[in-house]
Amino acid sequence: MKISFFDDEPEIYPLQYGGKARTIINLANEFIKHPDVEEVKILSRSIFSEKKEFVKNGVKYISLDDTNTMELIAKECQNVDIMNIHCCSFTFPFIKCKAKKLYFLHDVLIATADKGSHLDKSLGGDFDYVVAPSEFAKSKYDEKKKLFNRDVECLVIPRHIDQSLFDKVSSSDALNDEVPLLLKDVIKKYDEIIFFPNRPVEEKGGKYISLFAEEMKREKRNICIIGPFGEESNMPDNCINTGWIESDKLKYFYSFSDVTFNFSTLPESFSQVCIESVYCGTPVVAFDSGNITNLSKMTKAILLCQKNLKSIIATTNKALLLKKNEKKMEEERTKILNIFNKKKIINEYIDMYKKVLEESKNDKK
Repeated sequence: MKISFFDDEPEIYPLQYGGKARTIINLANEFIKHPDVEEVKILSRSIFSEKKEFVKNGVKYISLDDTNTMELIAKECQNVDIMNIHCCSFTFPFIKCKAKKLYFLHDVLIATADKGSHLDKSLGGDFDYVVAPSEFAKSKYDEKKKLFNRDVECLVIPRHIDQSLFDKVSSSDALNDEVPLLLKDVIKKYDEIIFFPNRPVEEKGGKYISLFAEEMKREKRNICIIGPFGEESNMPDNCINTGWIESDKLKYFYSFSDVTFNFSTLPESFSQVCIESVYCGTPVVAFDSGNITNLSKMTKAILLCQKNLKSIIATTNKALLLKKNEKKMEEERTKILNIFNKKKIINEYIDMYKKVLEESKNDKK
């Protein structure tokens, strides 16, 4: 089986920034190890890489630009069995080809003049199937599908935990050479650490971070919030800018923090942050919306709050107590691992691909 991934955003390699980029690379790295898979490629606008083509961990990366995207995608669809499409701003062309085309639903938002939407693209492109990361995302697609008289089926396969990247780091390893120096300094200086692994923009709940930080200062609590805020974000001085965090360093920020905040003001189709944090042994405080509501039913380590400061503080205090209960947090880690186990979910993908290809053979008979 030959498998390719296509994404039109310049974040795949080497940045791997965000849940989507990590999902694509993690899947590709696992697929290439599977005995039923012969070849895996990732085609993306990797403008940060000087190489047009290269191989990493057995996966071939092909860099696209505005001059060759359509040509390379059309060619690739003739040479592979499965084309996994993750693009948002690019409308996938109608290509009669060998490959079965699966579109991945990374968000369930409505497109705006300056921002594309996976949900909107899923309703208009040339796909054989749509793949959603949750029943919540599927329900949003199915609602829209009726309006557009669309008959493309939506399959559900959740994202997985990459145990090689995200595993709990013991507090005894805080002085380990691999722990970022900034994080070591924060551990020494503050009694409690909140991790906010997002930019402090409006749709990620940035204003609530500022409000919380200011209130902690007013109450004279020795607590800080760390995250990729940016040097010009104008955040309170108890908000520590980490800069961009490499994927292999995220486990340290999750593990050594006492609570992770996920304050997306828009409904998330999955929420990779939530399961990564819990698996690293740190509870999450998040708004009650989207698939986060469903995830909170799977583990008591995802605590829901309302979009106001009083609720955020009260829920954070509960989460801080939970973090100290190591036995309970270990139970919640185990739950998350069992549900989002990498081997189990990779096999679900391979089984799905086999089913899709078998159906294609039967259709031709």
